Amino acid sequence: MFNLRKITFLVSLAGVCVGCGDTHSSQVADCFDLKRLQGRWEYMDNRTYQIEEWIMTSDKQLQGKGFVLDGNDTTFIEFLSIAEEAGKLVYYARPSEIASPEVVPFPLEAEGKDKLVFSNENNDFPKKIVYQLQSDSAMQVYIEGPRDGKYSRIVFDFVKQKNV
Repeated sequence: MFNLRKITFLVSLAGVCVGCGDTHSSQVADCFDLKRLQGRWEYMDNRTYQIEEWIMTSDKQLQGKGFVLDGNDTTFIEFLSIAEEAGKLVYYARPSEIASPEVVPFPLEAEGKDKLVFSNENNDFPKKIVYQLQSDSAMQVYIEGPRDGKYSRIVFDFVKQKNV
């Protein structure tokens, strides 16, 4: 039989679990610490060498850039940010090859202690961007959505090289 103390504990516990999806600044600190993304992250396989660099510009905002290298040449660059807007985190991407200064927003869809899921169903590709911290020095990022007539997921296993 439940007594009042047990009911209060269960209601409090449920509030903590459900609150993780709420991105008000106090909940963000309890669930996903944006400071953990700060630094230089590198990914390399036999085809590509990619880097993401993130800098905290405030308690609720990261500025970053992602780029792809081919030898000493930069073949792609994208300007990134994660910021709280109207109480909710939004991931912004601006590829450099777009002639107009179009910034594509990806509002937060889901959040966990080690994971952020951003989505924008109106974007051609990707529709979803996921950051999954595996440790303080390992992070998996994937982008997914329909591409070339089929559903695609592209996975990047980043390793942290240094704090920026």
